[in-house]
Amino acid sequence: MGNVPYLALHLISEGGPAIASILDIAKKAGVSKTTVSKVLNRQYGVHAETRKRVLEAAEALHYTPNIAARSLVMSKSGVIGVVYDSFRSPLYMELATQLEHHAMVSGYRLVFCSCNEDPDAKSGYIRYFMGGAADGIILFGSAEGDEAILDQVTAVDYPCAVIENHVEHLSIPNVLIDNLSGAAQAVDYLYERGHRAIAHVTGNLLHKVAVDRRDGFVKAMEEHGLSAPPERLLSTEGTIGCGTKAAAQLLAMKERPTAVFVFNDLIAYEMMDALHQARCRIPEDLSVVGFDHLVGLLSFKPGPLELTSLSQPLSDVAAAAIDLVAALVAGNAPQEKVRLFWPELKEGNTCRTLPPERASDPE
Repeated sequence: MGNVPYLALHLISEGGPAIASILDIAKKAGVSKTTVSKVLNRQYGVHAETRKRVLEAAEALHYTPNIAARSLVMSKSGVIGVVYDSFRSPLYMELATQLEHHAMVSGYRLVFCSCNEDPDAKSGYIRYFMGGAADGIILFGSAEGDEAILDQVTAVDYPCAVIENHVEHLSIPNVLIDNLSGAAQAVDYLYERGHRAIAHVTGNLLHKVAVDRRDGFVKAMEEHGLSAPPERLLSTEGTIGCGTKAAAQLLAMKERPTAVFVFNDLIAYEMMDALHQARCRIPEDLSVVGFDHLVGLLSFKPGPLELTSLSQPLSDVAAAAIDLVAALVAGNAPQEKVRLFWPELKEGNTCRTLPPERASDPE
């Protein structure tokens, strides 16, 4: 017993619970270890009645597979690591639910890590997964500093897919939302309802997704012959509390816009709540369009308002990310390295159509 780990010796000496092995199952079911292995690994060549007997024996013995041992034998952990910038957004939590569902369908388990916007923590998690804790990685977020981290991953050809970010010179699978077209949809919708003086509340401009939505807004405004002056581009850090600050900036304007396109729903609802408290009516005094369509996910909504918002196909995004990583783990190069999805505008009750005399007002 000289090579038995201390913990195992401790359990034995203390009369601790014994962990059932394949040999135990084989004895109880009256079959060979090879047969048990085939059944537990879902291989063919075992009679249905024998398979049933093995599974019943495994259940009776409360058998739990030794993942570490299986990883050593098969050189696979069956795990995909998911690294987030933060768990604070309701969108991230909904995406996590969708990723778990599609991973389960594909036979994988997920381990989630949040780096809380800390690039060193993010790099550490990725090195941990690359060290054998996972077969592949999904990186969700579009922080400016991610390029250096992705360089490390591509240098060793490690299975990885990125959601929400795209680095031109790196050949790495991407799952993207067309944020430029989403912003354009928001501007088009408001323009059709007579709005010309439109502002934009940005997200954190150190993230590509926020830059794309801002740029999409400015371009769409220009295509309609409208300007987007700096005073109508309200920058935020994209975090909780930014909506309240954006509301204060809007209320302080001498010439207020008639409509606002907001980076995401969380900021939009916070902003509308603060405006409501200041007796600024939505949509009578100000029309609002958000991004994410988080109906039912937010824990608060000011009054009876249902935000008009761009919906992201999160189930499709999650399925594509799992599919890309699973293909790379299996040694198959994905036919399409970039999977692009389009947001869809969902109409709520936070926008109004301006009367003709207001629509024709100069900016």
